[in-house]
Order: sequence, then C-alpha cells, then structure tokens
Amino acid sequence: MSGSPSEAEIQAQWRNSVALLEGIRNHADGTVAGAAGQLDVLQQSLEGEYTPSGLAGASSRLRAGLSALVAPGTAQDFLLPCLYEYARFMGAPYSNAADIMITLRERFDTNSLSVESRAITYDTSATAGAGNVGNGVCSRLTVDEFGHKLEACTVEKKTLRCRADQNSGAKEFAEEFEVSGAAASFDSLLRAASGSATVARLFASHAGTSNGGSLLQNSSFSSYNASATPKFVGWTETAGGASLTQDTGNIYRSHPGATTDASLKITGGAGTVTVTQTLDNMRQKKLATNVPYLVRIMVNKTIGTAVGGSVTVRMGSQSVTSTIAALGSGWVEMVLGTGIDGWFREFNEADFSIEIEWSSSTSGYILVDDVIFVPWTLIDGTYWNVRHNVASPVSWLVDDTLEFTDTGGAPATAKIQYWLWVAGLGCLPSTTGTPTFTEP
Repeated sequence: MSGSPSEAEIQAQWRNSVALLEGIRNHADGTVAGAAGQLDVLQQSLEGEYTPSGLAGASSRLRAGLSALVAPGTAQDFLLPCLYEYARFMGAPYSNAADIMITLRERFDTNSLSVESRAITYDTSATAGAGNVGNGVCSRLTVDEFGHKLEACTVEKKTLRCRADQNSGAKEFAEEFEVSGAAASFDSLLRAASGSATVARLFASHAGTSNGGSLLQNSSFSSYNASATPKFVGWTETAGGASLTQDTGNIYRSHPGATTDASLKITGGAGTVTVTQTLDNMRQKKLATNVPYLVRIMVNKTIGTAVGGSVTVRMGSQSVTSTIAALGSGWVEMVLGTGIDGWFREFNEADFSIEIEWSSSTSGYILVDDVIFVPWTLIDGTYWNVRHNVASPVSWLVDDTLEFTDTGGAPATAKIQYWLWVAGLGCLPSTTGTPTFTEP
C-alpha cells in the first residue's frame, strides 16, 4: 500500500497500533502473569512425575514470549513507522526519532493538539528522613519548555540518599546523593505495577566550582578589590557602583574551594543599584538549548535594616521580584527557573546575563550571597535539584534521605502516552479533558 495519508489517517494507524499493544498487555498482565493469574494458578497446581518440570519450562517460555510482545523494542516496532509517517506529513527533514519527536511536540503545542494525560500526581515536596542531620530542599521540574507535563516517567517512590559527605569523599555543601527508584519487574510484564530500578547520582548545588557548582564566576563575591572596576571579579556594576561593597563578617554559608567567605553588600538610598554577570564572564560560555536552568540568590535585609523598594533577580528575559517589605527576616531565598521559565526558549535573549538589582531603596543595606546558576539534572523523565535554602544551613551527612512518591499513570488512563513512554520516545502535550488525538 502506498500514498500520502492525512494526519487523521496517521493517527488512526497509530491508535490501532496502540490498541493492539495494549490489548496484549492488558491480557498478559491482568489474566496471565499477575498474582492469582493463570500462570500462578498453573504453578500452584503442579505435582507428579512429568508435569512439574515440563509445565514449569513451558510456562517460563510462554511468559518470555508474552514479555517480548510488550517489550520496549516491540513498542518501537509499531510506533516508529507511525512517527516517520508523521515526519513525512510535517515535512520534517529528520531521520531519527528524537528530532522527529521535538518537531511533533512543537506542532502539537502550536496547533493546540493533545493526547490523553497519564494523570500523574507528582510529589514535589520531599519527605525528609526522621534521622536527617542536613537540611535544605530538593526541587523538581515537571513541565517541558511549552509548559506541558513531562509524562515519560515511572510512577513510583524515589529515594534520595546521601552517599558522600565532607568526611567521605565529597566537599561540604557539595554532597553526593544516590537517587533510586523502586525495583522493576524482571521482564516487560507487570511494568505498570513495578518501578524503574533507577540508580542515578545527584550533587547538591553550591557557589563553588566542584561537582554541583554554579556556572557563575565569583558566585559568593569572594574576589573583591575596592579600588578596581569592577569591584567584584566577573560582575559588572551597571548602576550604583559606589553603593557596592564586600562584607566578610556576615555570610549565608561557605562553599567548596572558598579562600574568602564573603557576601555582597548593597547600601540603599542611592537609586537603582544593579550587578550583572554576562555569559562571557561565566565559567561556562555556552548554554544548552534543551536543558532547563535554575538561578537563585540568598538575600538578607535584617542585618542591615534595609528599607524601601524591591529586589529583582533576572535570568535573561525572566525575572522574579520581591519588595523589601515582603522579604522575611534573616537569609531568604529568591529563585526562578522552577517552571517553564527555566527553559532556554523562555529566558533566552540577546546579551544573556544574570542580574541582581535593588531599586527605589530608602535606607539601610541588604546582603546577597550564594548565587547559584545551574542546569537541572534529568532523572527518569523529570528534572531535579538539591540545594540549601533555609535560613541556617546544615550540611548533609551520609544516609540523610529525601523521599518522593508519585501516583497515577495507569496504562488504561492514557494508552497513547503510556506506550510512547514504554517505547522510550518521550511524551506529547496532553490534556485531562478531550484530546484531539483520541484514545483507542
């Protein structure tokens, strides 16, 4: 058969392929392989001379055959032809699935197209271990550059466990965490009820230059010369330079490799004061276009009794602002890049930079320290970042834990999206309402 199928016809072929895969999976998982399923019933009934070994072997071979029918490779066999047909329809000049999926996701977003959502409830607030010594936060980014949910992930409990601290091979405040998922089924059956068996590494973010370090130069304002221009290495004083000094007596925390512990002191009452670090001055001169980024500062209005105006942090074209009055007491975090604003296509602009500004100040001074600009870490389909953000940071120690438990995501909830994930092809923009690419 040849021809040029329409988009609706391509989706019909895709839908029919998913229906076939899901029909086999539903029968294999629900009737054959599950607890009290037909294989289990047969195994429990075995006795005699010939049947225990003969039927056990036959059952094992049958299970292996069923597993192969719903394995990721089989899912690709059925979905990739549909994907390539879609590429031809779109006029996409790509020959690999990853690039075609990027183009298809853009098409879906631009034209308000969607598939059914897997209805995953993401756990974004960690449960800390009862015996933890360290404190801080692990954030998750669960949306793509269009703001759609990242649904190509395993629904399970994930545990972050500190595996290396300042006494066992890591730097203080740059601790190494192991991220582990739940145990996976030994084959491709019962996938929805099993885990990812993920084991990944994640380093706590900090203002230094070792693992987990900020991409910025002089992130804690340690390198300072009062008579130089600029005063702080790496940072440009675009306004109010006379109001900028270094404070070595009041800091948020130290960082790996620090020679001087310090913070930036901005004195109020002199109009708008801005410090900027351009991409040319950063430790990394090029940003990835397909990875989200996070920037944060720790700011303190209390020590200097700051009054009036607002503090703004900018990451390219994106910004977050807080009035001085609204800031809490002590060291407070200001952060951006925790949603769609963290993606390159959202914050990109000519002459990209990171900026910190205090505008319309009245009196007193603020302190700024521990400026972190880092990429998020991709683990099993969503993005993760561990950092200290509490007023009084305490470094993590080995066996400190943080747990996240997602729910939802059953195969029958969203068959098209589910099988995209099984095939390792990613996900498409989804809806919990009425999708335009309907379910089989």
